[in-house]
Amino acid sequence: MFRKFFTAVVALMFVVGGLFADEIKGVFKKFEGGKVTVEVDGKATDFKVGDAKQKVKDKEVAISELLPKWKEGQKGTFTVEKGEVTNVKKDKK
Repeated sequence: MFRKFFTAVVALMFVVGGLFADEIKGVFKKFEGGKVTVEVDGKATDFKVGDAKQKVKDKEVAISELLPKWKEGQKGTFTVEKGEVTNVKKDKK
């Protein structure tokens, strides 16, 4: 009984947490000063990059260490929560 309740609570947390995140598809322009500039529909928008980490090849890597390696014009998907980038993913060519 407790397992079913716990599983339901965990599932609810994932669903509710996902409601507040926006996935933005855009073109990477630059990363400097802790902010990333993304062009969406022809308009450049800046987003703060905090201490968020993501898994890359079985390692936890800070997003602020990944973005300087991106080239200008790279298309990608940026997950933004409360104005801060929490996940990035390059689009395949």
